[in-house]
Amino acid sequence: MAGFFMSPAYGAESLWVASEGAKLKAEHSASSKTVSDLPVGAELRVLKSESRWYRVRTASGKEGWIYRGKVSDTPPQKETEDTGDLFAGMQGSRIGADEAQTSRSIRGLSKETEAYAKERGTPEAYKKALDQVLAVTVTPKELEIFLRNGKIGEYAQ
Repeated sequence: MAGFFMSPAYGAESLWVASEGAKLKAEHSASSKTVSDLPVGAELRVLKSESRWYRVRTASGKEGWIYRGKVSDTPPQKETEDTGDLFAGMQGSRIGADEAQTSRSIRGLSKETEAYAKERGTPEAYKKALDQVLAVTVTPKELEIFLRNGKIGEYAQ
């Protein structure tokens, strides 16, 4: 009984879209019809949860399913200038680290991390290699294909 009341889908809980490219789906499957594209920060009312999906209602009244890796239980913070806090932009998540979305990964190093690397004598070649990796970009379509082919996130079975 206690688990029922502690369930994230109990009552009229709100969640917020936390990932770019989030889609409201007709069924709780990544391959089902898209009802609507959802912007980051959109508030959703939870109607129920099932497996790794939430049935939600948008502010405009549309209902559908969203993968739990695309939402947060807190509103997203607005982008700010570098505060030196490596984890400042991270939101609370309902997924474990093993299910983390690449679209939510950390970009760049904080000033503190750069200072730490310098203090530890991290070779410049490592920093350049990391800069090269961070400079790589993929389109949303490429990311979707990668997730689908790898059966990752909302495409996991």
